[in-house]
Amino acid sequence: MKGEVIFQGDHQLQGLLELPETGDAQEDVVRGGVVVAHPHPLYGGTMANPVVYHVARACRARGLATLRFNFRGVGRSNGHYGGGAEQRDVRAAASFLRGRLPEGVPLALVGYSFGAWMSALAANDGEAADALALVAFPVVWEEMRPEMFLGLGAFKEPVFAVSGSRDEIAPPAEVEAFLRGLGLEPRMRVMNGEDHFFTDVHDSLGEEVSGFLSRAMGLGQLR
Repeated sequence: MKGEVIFQGDHQLQGLLELPETGDAQEDVVRGGVVVAHPHPLYGGTMANPVVYHVARACRARGLATLRFNFRGVGRSNGHYGGGAEQRDVRAAASFLRGRLPEGVPLALVGYSFGAWMSALAANDGEAADALALVAFPVVWEEMRPEMFLGLGAFKEPVFAVSGSRDEIAPPAEVEAFLRGLGLEPRMRVMNGEDHFFTDVHDSLGEEVSGFLSRAMGLGQLR
C-alpha cells in the first residue's frame, strides 16, 4: 500500500508513505518506520532517486513503513533550497511518520548523500531516532562544514555508514575517521568497486541498510 501525502514543516512538503509489502494493509504488520532522505536538490535529487527507492523497498520487505519525501523546492514541496535548513524537513517527515505508526514502534532515519547530511543534522539537533543510516556521507565537498556536526556525538543509538570503495566524495576511510572524530562508533560497510552512485548494487545496498536497521531496532529477521 502506498500513497502520496502532504505534510507541514517550514513549508508544505510532498511525500510518499508506503506500508510493508506483505499483501496485508493492516496496521499491525508495521514493525517500525523509516524516513528516507534523497540526495542534493540542486543536482537532480528527488524522492524517486534509485538508491532512495531501493533502500525504501528493502525496508518494507522487512516489515517497516517508509516515508520518502521531496526536500523544499523539489517536486510539489514548497519553498526553496536552504543548504542546511533541509534538516528541518527531515524532522518534519519524522514527526509525520511517527504520528502514523502504531504506538511504541521504533523509527529510524536514513539519508543518501545530501540526505545523509540532513539526517545527521536532524540527529545532531536532537531528533529522536532509534537508528541512523548514512549512505555515501559526503566529507569531500565544498559545502561541508564539520562544525555543523559537533553535537552528533551525543547521538547514542546505532549508526551505520556505507560508501563505495571508489567514492571520491565519501571515501570510506575519511567517512569513518570523521564520524569517529565526533565520538560515534559507526558500523561501516564498503561496497567494493562502487562510486557515489552505487549503480550496479542498488538491491544489495538496500539489503545492507535494511538489515542493519532491522537488527539495530531490535526486530531481528522476519519469519
